[in-house]
Amino acid sequence: MRSYEEAFSPYWHPVAFSHELKERPLAARLLGQELVVWRTGAGVAATQRYCAHRGADLCAGAVSGEGLRCAFHGWTYGQDGRCVRVPSQPGAAIPARAALASFRAVERYGLVWVCLDARSQEPLPEWPELEGGKVATIALPRLDWEVSAGRLMEIILDVTHLSWVHDGTFGNPAQQEVPPYEVTRLPGGVRAQILYPALSPALEGMPPRVDKTTLTYDVTLPFAVRLSFKPTLFFQHTVYAVASPWSEEKAQCFYFSSYHPAIKQFPDIFVKSELAILEQDRLIAEGQRPKAHPLDFSGEVHVKADRLPVEYRRGVIALRTGRPVDGPAPE
Repeated sequence: MRSYEEAFSPYWHPVAFSHELKERPLAARLLGQELVVWRTGAGVAATQRYCAHRGADLCAGAVSGEGLRCAFHGWTYGQDGRCVRVPSQPGAAIPARAALASFRAVERYGLVWVCLDARSQEPLPEWPELEGGKVATIALPRLDWEVSAGRLMEIILDVTHLSWVHDGTFGNPAQQEVPPYEVTRLPGGVRAQILYPALSPALEGMPPRVDKTTLTYDVTLPFAVRLSFKPTLFFQHTVYAVASPWSEEKAQCFYFSSYHPAIKQFPDIFVKSELAILEQDRLIAEGQRPKAHPLDFSGEVHVKADRLPVEYRRGVIALRTGRPVDGPAPE
């Protein structure tokens, strides 16, 4: 069994929304690593957070044309982590050890992504509809949950909790049975689709109405999902949720939605409704034990309606063990 850090370091994880990263360096954390991210002339950079000289917090520093400058003594580091300037000794050779651990960083889909493993060939999620400006997007504030990234993902993928946990938001308490659905294994993820009689939002004084909504889940392992909502009464939109692992028992979630830009009222409706929905989820998820993502199914009892989160967990277990997913899912 590989450690949590070893298993998930080869993958790309978001550490910030693009709009959060301005002219100042920004603190981030990923898989137990304390990072600082900043903008460069060529894109974005990510290194260890603390200066190699005297351990000062580089988040208090500033970005210059040379790189990231420490606020304590002015030592400056390039994108590759090597020190390029020591103001107190401008004529002396810079020690080889004057360097920060640096990591690959890219900007895509309105997120800053970091990969801790320099040798990894793992790709980012493929969401081509977000490129080219064809759709508008709206993001929630970053979500901090006291659960593992896998636990956070599982509650988003859980189709059996909708009518119970989300009573009062979009859940339909009258629909308790989950009809049969299929889960398709894809290279690097899983896919499922269900039809759910959601309750549409109450608008302009009208009571909520049942709205038969097609939910399509496209999961990219280890911690990303694209969830498309196609109602009959309301407008279609797609939610993107990516859990970023701080540690084995804590995660952040980067959660945003795409929508047609002609729908002017969508951002306000989305932010208000999704924050309420996700708060319902958080209260349940943070009460689950163990907080770390289980590595088997022996401590739980599952039924066929649990197939999507079960198949997802099997994929995560495969990443932890380094083995392929094979055989039927437990029922």
